Amino acid sequence: MLAYHLIKLCSSFLCIAPKYIRNLVASFFGGVAVAVVPEWRMKMAKANIMECLGVDEHRAYHIADLSLRRFGRMVVEVLRFPTLTRDNIRNLVSIEGMEYLDVCYRAGRGVIMATGHYGNWELLGGTVALHGYPMLSIVRKQNNKYMDKLINEYRQIVGQEVAYNRGEVDLLAISRMLRKKKLIGVLFDQDTNDVGVKINIFGKPSIIPIGSAALSRLHGSPILPIFLHNNDDGTCSAKIYPPIYTEKTEDKENDYYRATEQMVRILEEEIILHPEMWFWVHDRWKDGRKRFKK
Repeated sequence: MLAYHLIKLCSSFLCIAPKYIRNLVASFFGGVAVAVVPEWRMKMAKANIMECLGVDEHRAYHIADLSLRRFGRMVVEVLRFPTLTRDNIRNLVSIEGMEYLDVCYRAGRGVIMATGHYGNWELLGGTVALHGYPMLSIVRKQNNKYMDKLINEYRQIVGQEVAYNRGEVDLLAISRMLRKKKLIGVLFDQDTNDVGVKINIFGKPSIIPIGSAALSRLHGSPILPIFLHNNDDGTCSAKIYPPIYTEKTEDKENDYYRATEQMVRILEEEIILHPEMWFWVHDRWKDGRKRFKK
């Protein structure tokens, strides 16, 4: 509870602090992230980067380090959500491919915004909502109830609705939102231990959740891959890819596979372009502890 109020106080300060102070705070938080992450996770991240991208050990460590340090900036950006409005969001985030969202939304079947733990995914959802679209973000419930309450409050500040990725009621809420021709935001790049599709990521065997493909097949909704990355000047850039539709043939599993594979190949493309934007310290392939935690 104390941490909740301290973070709210920090948020109030960051909302009025000048840019150079915000940058110092972001740098500090990023340094803390590097300092506290378990050693085995850094070893795992470095090894996965070398295996996935074919870079040498020095470059892999640099990417892993940047991937962690950017969380300082992400935290500061989220804590400044109270300053964001429909009028000023365009000054912070530019969007390429907005025409795809406009066309898909007007089609009236709802839209599935599919992204990954890449860049500032929280700001990405807020950006879409602040452009006037009814956005439902599918999220994981945090273990600490006060931190869960905090982050959901900040999601709602920028106009997002929230549903957890567990439970029958929440699944019904997701389908209901699509039937109401709204948008849902889905993170598809991690193995959630749910039913999934076996698809390699950078040649490494992976399980990808089928949620996006299944909802698209059920409702005829388009899937729009969308990713956001940081710019050096403090702004961000988002890219929306052309829509993906899950076919509805007699082979349901193959329908899921084909749509999901398209999403994964776009994810790979984004990671190759900006590898430091991805969340490498997550045990994505579920073998990190076994390989590196001694």
